[in-house]
This record gives sequence, C-alpha cells and structure tokens, in this order.
Amino acid sequence: MKKTIVYYYSRKGSNKFLAERIAKDLKCDIEKIRPRMAVFFLMLFGMNFGIKKIRKRPENYNRIILCGPIWMGKFITPLRSFVKKYKNQIKNLVFVTCCGSTFKNKDDKFGHGIVFNIIKAELGEKCVHCEAFPIGLVLPEDKKDDSDAFMKTHLSEENFNGEILDRYENFIKNLDNIN
Repeated sequence: MKKTIVYYYSRKGSNKFLAERIAKDLKCDIEKIRPRMAVFFLMLFGMNFGIKKIRKRPENYNRIILCGPIWMGKFITPLRSFVKKYKNQIKNLVFVTCCGSTFKNKDDKFGHGIVFNIIKAELGEKCVHCEAFPIGLVLPEDKKDDSDAFMKTHLSEENFNGEILDRYENFIKNLDNIN
C-alpha cells in the first residue's frame, strides 16, 4: 500500500469536502494549503504571494493527492505555488478538483482540461492522473443551466450522491491502479 497524503486548498468548501472524504476513505494524512495572502481577485489573475509552510513534508509520501478548485479555467495560485515549490519532492501526484466546468466543455476556455494540461506539463510523468468532479453533477436536471444555482451549490453530505458519488467511488477503487 502506498503512503499517501492529500494536500488541498478550498475557498468555498467543496474541495475541502472532497479532500476530507478522500483522506477518510484512504485513511491517509491530510493538510490544508494556506496562501500567504488570500485575496481572491489577485489569485484569479495570477498574483502570487506564495503559500505558508506546510507541516507534512511531501518527500515522505509516495503519492500526493492535490485537491483544489479551478476558477475560470485557471490553475490558481495556491495550487500552482504548491506544485512549483515542491516539484522536486513530489514522486507521484494525482490532481483532483470539484470545478464548475462540465465534461462537455472541459477543453473550452474555462474548462478543467486546460488546467490538467498545465499540471501535466509542469510535472511531466510525476502527474499520474487528473480527475474532475463537476459541481453540476449534484444539480437537478432543471438547474444544470442555472448559473445562480451553480454558483450557490457546494458539495456536502446531503448532495454527494448519484452520478458524482458513482464517479468518486470509481476513482477511489481505481487509485491503486493509477501510476
């Protein structure tokens, strides 16, 4: 069994929920990534003030699961700072996101596929897998195109079921085959 840790950044809570769920199901360590300065607007446009020192050293783990949001198709600064700072200590990284883009638009301007490509380019073979859990998977059919409902919805025990839960369980089950 691989020694795994989940590092995460979450602003609204969906990625915190996802990271905590992964750590619980894998019975592994977890640590929050904390930006030195958490100014949403500045982070969105690439202003980088770095991250605070983490307690659990990445080189002590065979597999790192990095969990965090994608905002408007951007690899946000807290996550990017983590990857750049610890790139040499990372052995294998799995990137996981609860995001706003859908599978259909993953390669569009604001899609998660663009960020996945950035991470893969930065880490090369160290990035062994990327997985998206679009928030739209928890919305009822009549709300999937409602941008207001989309922005107000966050992952929780109450809505983590159906298609998103199936996708999550498949991800967890197949993690040991990834790398």
